[in-house]
Amino acid sequence: MPRKPPPAPKPPPLLPDGTLEQLAARSAILLCLDYDGTISELVSRPGMARPVEGVVAALKSMTPLGERVAVAIVSGRPIAELRRMIGLGHEVMYAGVHGLEIAGRSRGGGGDGIRIAAHAARFAPELDRMRAWLADNVPNGAGFEVEDKGLAVALHFRNAEPAAAAALSAQYEEFIREDAPHLRAAHNKMVIEALPAAASKGAALRVLGSEAGASFVPVYFGDDQTDEDAFAEVESRGVGILVGEARPSRARWRVDSPAEVARVLTRLAAALVRDS
Repeated sequence: MPRKPPPAPKPPPLLPDGTLEQLAARSAILLCLDYDGTISELVSRPGMARPVEGVVAALKSMTPLGERVAVAIVSGRPIAELRRMIGLGHEVMYAGVHGLEIAGRSRGGGGDGIRIAAHAARFAPELDRMRAWLADNVPNGAGFEVEDKGLAVALHFRNAEPAAAAALSAQYEEFIREDAPHLRAAHNKMVIEALPAAASKGAALRVLGSEAGASFVPVYFGDDQTDEDAFAEVESRGVGILVGEARPSRARWRVDSPAEVARVLTRLAAALVRDS
């Protein structure tokens, strides 16, 4: 008898007040946060994005409570950039460039603590082809921005004319598909990115879960299509929370905005500090 396909994702309901506080009272949690669109607002230039008010203070108050909560930032951005933008260093864990970079729980010893995925070097020639294509095809002064992350190459088109953005992003995706068999095109809001096919935020969560320990229940906040792998990863054991407008998602719950994420984190931090 053929297996039934899994049900199509539906828009998740709004997160009820107190949900994470109740979870944290029962078990240790691995708190994972996407960056752009989740703890920072989406802005016209990627380099301008900063955490919304209240987020960093909440995270700082949680980081000393390592037996109760492990905090991680999971992003398409490189870890060094995330550390500069957030202002938190080794106090939290990081998964950068969709998990190709990992900085786990600090165990001393100095250094930046960043581990690069062992397979990443194999994709360097294909990424070089992406860089060359973008250099030849992205017009200057048309609102496009190329972001070279070393392990991935992204084309931002938020400030480009819509028809030109649609045409160039489609051409870039076609080039990735036809000339880089070991890369994939990842779609975010107004950006298309060439990165190794094995990289995903779901895979990143598995590594972070190993760093935190099996007793930590994962909680993941994210806003974009690249976060769906992470939502699927936590679906059976943890909690996925979509940030932004309602849309079909594998997340269990939803909050309206990064400002609402800050409110939820502030309340969670207060509960953890009070009960510690």
